[in-house]
Amino acid sequence: MILYILSRCLCLWAQIEKLFFHSNIPNPPERLLNWMFSNNRLAILEFLSDIYFTYGVFRFQNKIYLLDPKLSLKAVHKLDKGAFDYLPTSPLKNSFLNTSEKSPDIRHVIAATFRKSNIERKGRAMTEVIEKALLKLSGEDCVNLSDFTLKIALDIVGKVLLDLDLGSLDGKQDRLLHAMMTILHRSFALGEVAPDSQEFAESSQTLDDLTDTILNWSLDQSSEKEEENFVHQLYKAGGTDEAKSNLKLFLMAGSETTASSLPVMLYILAERPTLQLELQKESDEWIDSLKRDASQVPPKLESALKELLRTYAIAPYISRRTDVDMDLGNVNIPAKSDLRIFMWGIHRSQNLWIDSKTYHPNRFLAPSTESSPTFSTNTSSSSGRWMPFGAGSRICIGQHLAWVEMRLVLTYFLHHFSFHRVPQTKDLDFCVDWEHSVVHPNREVVLGVVSRR
Repeated sequence: MILYILSRCLCLWAQIEKLFFHSNIPNPPERLLNWMFSNNRLAILEFLSDIYFTYGVFRFQNKIYLLDPKLSLKAVHKLDKGAFDYLPTSPLKNSFLNTSEKSPDIRHVIAATFRKSNIERKGRAMTEVIEKALLKLSGEDCVNLSDFTLKIALDIVGKVLLDLDLGSLDGKQDRLLHAMMTILHRSFALGEVAPDSQEFAESSQTLDDLTDTILNWSLDQSSEKEEENFVHQLYKAGGTDEAKSNLKLFLMAGSETTASSLPVMLYILAERPTLQLELQKESDEWIDSLKRDASQVPPKLESALKELLRTYAIAPYISRRTDVDMDLGNVNIPAKSDLRIFMWGIHRSQNLWIDSKTYHPNRFLAPSTESSPTFSTNTSSSSGRWMPFGAGSRICIGQHLAWVEMRLVLTYFLHHFSFHRVPQTKDLDFCVDWEHSVVHPNREVVLGVVSRR
C-alpha cells in the first residue's frame, strides 16, 4: 500500500515537473527512495522502471535511464561512447572496453578471434576443461559452484584465447582468482573493500604482476608454434602495454561474467527438479552431437538460458553518453548526459513481458511448442526488449564465447550429475558491480551434487 501511494505521488510530481519546469525527464526524490529501499539501488531502479515506463525515461543520481525499447535501440545505435565516469577506478580502464578510439588493428584482432565460427571451432578445447572439471566433481557430495565455475571459466579462457593450460582447477591460479574477486566482487559489487584501500591496491598489483606473467608465458608459447596465438597478435598490433591491458580484460571479464550466470542457472534447476529432469533428458540426447560440433543448439536448454538472461540480466545497463543535445522521440536528452539503457528494467517490465518477474524456461521456445498465454509475448531481440549482450558497435565482444561455454558446461553437467539444495544453500539474491555493469549472486551458491553415472 505504501509503495502504491509513493508511485502515485511520483507520477503526480512528474506531471508537475513537465507542466511548470518543462522537463520531460522525471527526477524522483533520491533520499526518500534510498530510505525506503535501504539504499538498494537495483530495487530502486526496478521500482522506478515500473512507475515511469510510459515516460520511457527517468533521472536518478545524475544518470538518465532509458526504458523504452525503441528509444533504447536508437540511442545504442546513434551513440558509440561510454559514459563519462565509466571505469574510472577499474583495472580495466585502459582496455579497449573503455574507449572506441583504440587502434583499428587491435580491434580487428579481437573481432576475428571472437567471431562466432572461430569460437565454435574451439569447442573441443572447452570440452577438455569441462571433462577435467567432471573428474574433480565426481565423488563430491556438495560443491561451491561460485568458486568451481569461476575456475572452469578461467581455464576455458586460457585454452580458447591463450593456448595455455592455466591450471585453475588444480589450484594454480588461486592468487589470481582471489585478486580478481577482491576487486570485482568484494570491492565494486559488495562495497566491502574501498578502491582507495591498501587491500585493493595489493590485489590490483597482484593482478598486474600475474597478468604480466601470463602474457610472457603466452608469448613464449606462441614463438614455438608456426601460427601466432591471440596474445601474440595483440602484442604485434599494439605493443606490450596494449596487449597487457586487454589480456587483463579477457582474464577478468571473460571468466567472471559467465561464472556469475552458471551458478544461478544450476540454483534454478535445483529448485525445480522437474525442469532439471527435462533438461537432463535433453542433454543425454544432445551430448554426442555437441562433442562433435559446438555450434549445435539444444532447444530447451537454449530457451532456459535465454530466459535466465532475461530474468536476471547479467549486464543491468548499457552505458552511453551524449556530446550534443539529442532528440529520442518525445524525449530530449541534453548534451553531456550519461545515459544508461536499463536492461534489467526492460527485461523485467510488465508492460513488455507477460508474468515478467517470473522465470519461465519455455518462454523462448517456438510458439507452436507452448500453448500457454504466458508465452505469447513477442520475444524478438530486434524489438529491443531482449538485449543481454547489448547491441550496436559496442555489443559484448564475448557473447559467442559465453553462449558456447554455458551450453557445453550445462549439457555436460546435467548429463553426469543432478543438483539439489543443501543446508548451506541460501536464498538467491543479487548485488551489482555498477562500475563494470555486472550482476552477481550476493553470496556463494552451494548445492548438493549426485552422480547419474
